[in-house]
Amino acid sequence: MSNFDQGVGSVFYPGIKQIVSANYSRSHGITPDVCQIEMAPQTLDASDPDYTPIEPDGYLLFQFDEYTAVANVSPTQYNRTGRTQILLQGCRPDKASVRRSATSNTWTIPVYDRRWKWKFGSFSGHWNVKKNGEIEPRKKKTPRELADMCLEAMGEKNYDTRDLLDLEKKQSLPYRNQIFPEVHWDRIPPAQALNSLVTPLGYRVCLGWDDRVRIRKYGEGALLPTEDLMSGGFEANLPETPDSVTVLGGITMHEAIWDLEAVGLDIDGEWRPIDHLSYAPIDDRGKPNWTLPEPGVFDMIKAPLDEIESMKTNGVPVDKDEYQKRRDQYSLAMQTVYRCYRLKYPTIQTASGDDPGLRKKYDDLGYQMGLIVDLGHRSGEKVYDTLQEKYTEARRKLFAASKAVLPGPQQINPRTGKKGDYILEEFEQVLPTFTSRAELGIDSYSGKLIRKPVEVTGNYFDEVKEGDNGTIETRIEGDKFEVVPELGIIRFSEPIYQYKKEFVEIDGKKSEEKQDVPHPADLFARIATPLKNTVGEPARYEHREELKAKYRTKPAPLPSGLKDNPRKIPGGTDTKVVIKNEIVLAYQAVYEPSPSYFGGEYFAFKEVISNEEKEHLKEQALAAIDVENLRINSEDSGAGVYAGLKKIELDGAIQQVAISRTTSGGMTTNVSRNSEVNVIVPAFDQRQRDLALKELIKQQEQTVNKTQQPEDK
Repeated sequence: MSNFDQGVGSVFYPGIKQIVSANYSRSHGITPDVCQIEMAPQTLDASDPDYTPIEPDGYLLFQFDEYTAVANVSPTQYNRTGRTQILLQGCRPDKASVRRSATSNTWTIPVYDRRWKWKFGSFSGHWNVKKNGEIEPRKKKTPRELADMCLEAMGEKNYDTRDLLDLEKKQSLPYRNQIFPEVHWDRIPPAQALNSLVTPLGYRVCLGWDDRVRIRKYGEGALLPTEDLMSGGFEANLPETPDSVTVLGGITMHEAIWDLEAVGLDIDGEWRPIDHLSYAPIDDRGKPNWTLPEPGVFDMIKAPLDEIESMKTNGVPVDKDEYQKRRDQYSLAMQTVYRCYRLKYPTIQTASGDDPGLRKKYDDLGYQMGLIVDLGHRSGEKVYDTLQEKYTEARRKLFAASKAVLPGPQQINPRTGKKGDYILEEFEQVLPTFTSRAELGIDSYSGKLIRKPVEVTGNYFDEVKEGDNGTIETRIEGDKFEVVPELGIIRFSEPIYQYKKEFVEIDGKKSEEKQDVPHPADLFARIATPLKNTVGEPARYEHREELKAKYRTKPAPLPSGLKDNPRKIPGGTDTKVVIKNEIVLAYQAVYEPSPSYFGGEYFAFKEVISNEEKEHLKEQALAAIDVENLRINSEDSGAGVYAGLKKIELDGAIQQVAISRTTSGGMTTNVSRNSEVNVIVPAFDQRQRDLALKELIKQQEQTVNKTQQPEDK
């Protein structure tokens, strides 16, 4: 019931002479809300004496005058008993549209509130940087301190961020004390930085009628008023509640040192070990032998091509197909042999290496594959497909028999029931690899916390030393290779090989002394990979929390005496999954070089370390679940339409206040609690998605084409 008998609403904007009607909604967030003004046409000609310019940076004044009837007076007279005003400064009008009908001609012009200015500004900062899982003291900032910095950069005064203290002192949520979000803001608008900081933590940016910015916790705040309520609905809390909430992090990273094997690309488009290639050099015994040609020259592969070249007639080869095949083979040898090495097995003491019998079968089938590819057979032909299937299966069995262990996770042994090392069944379980390691480090150029680059070491021929380096710890500079994640291949910019002292056969006779012959280098890559199950699902960090019993849905009891004795369906609901890719579980295998029993060195496995405790992954997951529970557990939802102008401030629960001034001068205020009912304004989550999409498009438009530029390693 209203406390006044009549009321008159007015809306003013400098330069607009007559406002017929207006509708404005104030909502959470940094996106400006719009007042849709319907106005009478007015001249836009500056030379017209009646011309009044519409201010580009003006104000909106909503005003409502309340009148009460004077008792015992005829005719009825009214006294003004109250006036409510809401002033919005810093507003900006946009392009108007014209609407004509048979009886009227009106203009509609949108006017944005002052948050339109929040898309400007440049703000930078990198805080809560971690080194070895621990935040540097000089870089440590609480969420409130970070929010204050953003608001200062926005030029805001008298702001209120007290609610963020909950993150530091609330005893019922002890894991919140560990939340120091790492931020890396690089010349972005400070309002955008503020929004990206507080929203994931369960807080909202609220712009008040007094022009103060307040940070409020979502779902907590004032109740809907009852005074001057014209209509409304107060809803019971009936959300779609799961039985639990599960946080899924990003794909888990497993860093290990992998043995590498030399591979090459064949003319059928397949990558194979170099002994299985169609253009592998064949020795007098009919076996593939890469010790014969000089690395990077491959004279034995080039010789058939040169022979065809010498027999050209008028510059045209006699056999064009053979010429093209030899040319392609030589080109691929130059591009890939000794330049491409593929992950073979993770270097760990429990790996058993190659099974001799399975290795021989795999090599025999590989030799046959090389022959039929050289003969011109390709995919789609029975002879090729049958042999390719056998070859692929042989490689799979060889890998499985090695019992390669990926350090970090453990699995239940079905025979013993005990946990043990995770043994890989297929090489594809670690593809595509990451292009970095799991260990974190500070980028020397940007100061940003990044994953350390892939490290390749090994024993290989060093042209500067004019000999092999003789140690497995010698690093290859990062700018000399790149990772091909889909294939698990390390591709070098130049041939990488080594020389070994061996007896060689010349014209069927064994040499009297050992000679230097080329071999693939003994290389190792320290790299992170995912871990997929055999159906291709990658492992992720996972934490599940059961919802409190009072929030779970329970099926109502069925009435007695039902016909047909219906089967009662099971109650309960499954878990709700929340994806948080920024929560990444990382395992890192630690090794140390040790002398081998057979001579030389090997990487001896010591231990596996995890970032789960150092980086407080559980606390991050609990904080994410807490935010999700706010959505589920928010109570007393509803909305009300109130007579007149109500100066009700936004908070964590009051999420939208809409003001409407009609053509007849009436004014109402629509207030929403834990809901948003104005269909003209997108919901908060949709506005957040729109912001993220705009930022993504902006970043793509600003991306520099670095195709021809080598990456810094």
